Amino acid sequence: MKRLIFIIVLFLSVTILFAQDYNNLVEKSFECIEKEDWSCAELYILDALKQDPSNIQNSLLLSNLGTVQRYMGKNAEAIKSYTNALMITPRSVAILKNRASLYAAIDSLDKAVSDYSRVIALDSKESEALYERGLVYLQKRDTLSARYDFETLLKLDPNSRDAYMGFAALMKYRNYYDESVGIYTKIIKLNDKDYDAYFGRAESYYYIGKMSKAREDIKKALELKKDDPLIYVLRAKVGWSQFDRESAIKDLDKAVELGFSKEDADKILDSLQSNTKRFRR
Repeated sequence: MKRLIFIIVLFLSVTILFAQDYNNLVEKSFECIEKEDWSCAELYILDALKQDPSNIQNSLLLSNLGTVQRYMGKNAEAIKSYTNALMITPRSVAILKNRASLYAAIDSLDKAVSDYSRVIALDSKESEALYERGLVYLQKRDTLSARYDFETLLKLDPNSRDAYMGFAALMKYRNYYDESVGIYTKIIKLNDKDYDAYFGRAESYYYIGKMSKAREDIKKALELKKDDPLIYVLRAKVGWSQFDRESAIKDLDKAVELGFSKEDADKILDSLQSNTKRFRR
């Protein structure tokens, strides 16, 4: 999960006692957020909303509540919180992007496109919304719309990292893996600490059968970030293709430990095993 936005609430000058209690509850919620204690943060935010239900800053609190609930896995509640926030401030770019991101994560793709489009209507140069909408279009198999968004990003910034990442994803989607390798390489030349570029290039190498190169990029990616379950899933696939079955199973277990779906991990293992049986025949 990336690019979620917690909104800092700026306290207004007030003198009445209950407003001071409201501010204290908000401060407590941020202390919990800093500790990633999501249940604690949710409790304090809800208490603050009850304390002063008409406070002008409640749209920001509701957005934060939605993000906290998302981290807790309460996706339906999170959508409701973001929606309630937007009822107060319907033109908030940050809140629209938060809700769009969650819609995309739960495969409500049309709703994600709608929210990102609202953001772009408010600010045609909103690069993050253009990039994320392009990726959602790819999920919807609308490659023309995806390409349009990535090209728009390049027009806004010829060196846009997101534009290049988008085009690399488009090339992978169309099975042009050699081309995607070239784009990821260009990104890495610009920034050799770009985890996503190493991951993407490793995945492309995997699909064209260059397993040694895939392993090199996976190793580099793990030096940059060790808590992404997807990198272990990819390494499991590479390991299995190189007949390192024991390590592959351990990598799938590690991915599950980091939050990857056990059901999806089992499906991947079944697929790898089935492919091996077909190859032996």
